[in-house]
Amino acid sequence: MPYKNTLYISDLDGTLLTNKSGLKDRAAQMLKRLSENGVMFTYATARRFDSANFRMNKAEIKLPVILMNGAIIADGKTGEVISLNGLDNTDLSEIKKAAEQYGEAPIVFSFIDGIMRASYLESKKSRVKSFLDDRKGDKTIRSCSSYDELFKGNVHYLTFLNPSFPDEVKKVLFCAEKGFAYTEYYDCYRKNELWLEVFSVSASKANAVKKLREMLNPDEVVVFGDNLNDLSMFEAADRAYAVSNAAEILKETADGVIGSNEQISVPKFIEAEQTSIFEYSPRENVINEPDAARFEKAAAKSAESAKKKTEKNKEGKANAETGIGTLNEKRIHSVLKNYFSNDYDQEAKIGSFYADIVTENGIFEIQTGNFGKLNKKLEIMLSVCHVTVVYPYEKRTRVISADDANGELLREGRFRYNNSLTEFFLELYRIKSFLTNPNLTICIAELDVERVNYVSKNTGKRRKKGAFTKTPLALRREIYLEKPSDYLVLLPEGVPKEFTVKELQKYTKTTDAKLMLEILLYMGAVDKIGKNGNAEIYKIESNMYQ
Repeated sequence: MPYKNTLYISDLDGTLLTNKSGLKDRAAQMLKRLSENGVMFTYATARRFDSANFRMNKAEIKLPVILMNGAIIADGKTGEVISLNGLDNTDLSEIKKAAEQYGEAPIVFSFIDGIMRASYLESKKSRVKSFLDDRKGDKTIRSCSSYDELFKGNVHYLTFLNPSFPDEVKKVLFCAEKGFAYTEYYDCYRKNELWLEVFSVSASKANAVKKLREMLNPDEVVVFGDNLNDLSMFEAADRAYAVSNAAEILKETADGVIGSNEQISVPKFIEAEQTSIFEYSPRENVINEPDAARFEKAAAKSAESAKKKTEKNKEGKANAETGIGTLNEKRIHSVLKNYFSNDYDQEAKIGSFYADIVTENGIFEIQTGNFGKLNKKLEIMLSVCHVTVVYPYEKRTRVISADDANGELLREGRFRYNNSLTEFFLELYRIKSFLTNPNLTICIAELDVERVNYVSKNTGKRRKKGAFTKTPLALRREIYLEKPSDYLVLLPEGVPKEFTVKELQKYTKTTDAKLMLEILLYMGAVDKIGKNGNAEIYKIESNMYQ
């Protein structure tokens, strides 16, 4: 049962953001939709607001956000500071003196003339190159010529990259008795870069989480993280989850481990918890044999309907319903609609949209292509019932040429197999942000299709663009994709458990392996586990998050 009054708080880098420190558009769409549906979500980061918001603005966070590892709580939309646990009442002279003595290059975060600035020493620029590279164009970055200038303003946070302070010095210099707390961890993007962060003893992600709990009054707080600076937040939460790429100590502390940051695992987890599951009878098997008698009846019903409409056409030519010169998949759509409706209602209105079929097992939508048009429809329909999107896949096609004047058969070809799933995966990509919704099923309807090209008897060429019809002759299989593991049935036989894109392409042949992996990664059916040279290595997940 979903926790409708749960406050979800996610770390950013290495948890919600990708390895390139960005938020995927699909993740932003999911978080925005969850927020619009009343789910409480925010983030906790070591970043400042400008840096965090640059990556998170598409998600349109409405709640207060935790910045600078808990030193600041700010308005999620404007960045206006709500709560500040700074170092303004703390003596920084010893730290400044020690930084000079050891030749350190601290990044000093302070408010100067009311503006939050990040200051660095120009003479030590090479020491903080990675920090500056990640923030190119940030006008709040401030270059300083001396340590005195560096420590000006209302300081609230310090960061040292690869510090040279001995451990005994750090323990004395940044001790709680002097008003400080500090944390050290290796950067999630540059694994050999150690970050030492110093802040007020009263500032931490844990304290900020407690403050948000008081402000928002949720029933429970659930947090997500990947690195050591998330430990205090884990301790302050009711439930805590580590991403699969997290530090081992965090995984040991967590209540559970979800997918990696590359798999949009945090939004998917929240969606799974917060989505009301509508009544639906799932299939026992992923691959199902069709009801041949029902399909024959559906095809006959469609043919009769087309015949009646053809007779009404004054010129005696096939009109829009048969597909010549218009939507060529209409006959396929009509037959499948009859088949899946099985005498249930067709064309029922849901909100401002019409559903193809409404049954006791939810809505069925027959979509021959252009899944992008489904996004608005799915947003409405998935909020009221289970939805099955049926994709007609032309597994075998026989091409026939006929005289466009009288329909006389001119040439009949043989059946040709189609083994490429590239178009199918492209269509899934267009509705990617809905694929993990537990109320969505994707059905691949494998068909034998007869295509009739209407041509000039004399030249053999089509006189009109689109002068052809497609008629489904048989339904070969129904493949139902209802949970992440079901998607593995789409992998060709013989694919090893671990592989590179190049190796997978040898098995998929005509199917674009990169596009297939994009969907399988997103669903959590496979995961990245490392590299072989420059090639990413992928692994089929046996214990995936369902």
